[in-house]
Amino acid sequence: MKNNLAKSKWILSAVAVTMAIAVLNGCGKNDNESSPAAASPSSSNAGSGDKSLKKVTFAYAGGTCEAPIYTAIEKGFFKEEGLDVELVQMDFETLKSGISSGKVDGTVGNFAWFKPIEQGLDVKVTGGLHAGCIQLVAPKGKGISTLQDLKGKKIGVDVIGGGPQITLSIALKQNGIEPTDVDWRAYPSQQLSTAADKGDIDAFIVWDPAAQQALDTGNFVRLLSNGHDEPFKSGYCCYSVVSGAVTKKDPDKAAAITRALLKSAEWVGNNAAETAQIETDKKYVPADAATNEKLLKSYHWKPGVINAKKNAEFFIREQKAQGILDASTDEKELLDRLFFEAIPDYNGN
Repeated sequence: MKNNLAKSKWILSAVAVTMAIAVLNGCGKNDNESSPAAASPSSSNAGSGDKSLKKVTFAYAGGTCEAPIYTAIEKGFFKEEGLDVELVQMDFETLKSGISSGKVDGTVGNFAWFKPIEQGLDVKVTGGLHAGCIQLVAPKGKGISTLQDLKGKKIGVDVIGGGPQITLSIALKQNGIEPTDVDWRAYPSQQLSTAADKGDIDAFIVWDPAAQQALDTGNFVRLLSNGHDEPFKSGYCCYSVVSGAVTKKDPDKAAAITRALLKSAEWVGNNAAETAQIETDKKYVPADAATNEKLLKSYHWKPGVINAKKNAEFFIREQKAQGILDASTDEKELLDRLFFEAIPDYNGN
């Protein structure tokens, strides 16, 4: 796969930002497109014969932090909410048309979805799952140890306009560096480490597990993590996302999807080791169980609705300041349009 080395200005075009959703769900694209055995109708529901279960199509990418999807299937949280889930991996064009029409009911998404929503994509955020899963790393011994060292450097990302690039751009601004002061270069996530080893990029920021796998070699140093550093760790990187068509036609289904994911996120936070084993054994994530467990334990699992809406407001404000969202966009109107209160809260949050 030929690398896209095109330098990008941070005032992103509509096409570039829309491409950000190619990382389907927000937490790491699996470059191996084969689906796990569980990617057919949910094993927790298959053969149950319970005609009262509502059919749900759920999309995923293959990242460690999509754990609430996997455990909602394997531990029965979807079934408890009356849902019979078919889990599928999709390319962007299929997902774009599917989730807009309601053929795809839900996924786990991130704040990079906000621009396409501004442009008319009919999907809704319904709750927050956790913080963590994006890390910035650089090779050791190359003179890069702080964010200030990144000015003028070549920074690798998995996709231009995605969550990792947005995260680093916010952090750079906080350190007096304009996002246009670095050279952004896009590579498939599993090729970023190799590109850094070859000197084609000076550092990279990406979804887990790719960044953690680079750190585990002992040849890289971490410069930023949205699971360790503010203003990110006290918010969310990943949300429950439901098709706008579903919220209109069947708000009860939207509520059931949201409850199942938030329950599952809470369970993951208390059962990292078992979750990691599920991710590896069922081939949901291309990483060993030890790596998955380390990552899951480092995330802040705090499912909520009220707090998620506040955090979405933060990312709308920041993306507008970055020029990602249009200067004319009404922040409150966009928040009201992208956030759907399928349930009022979760454990008071």
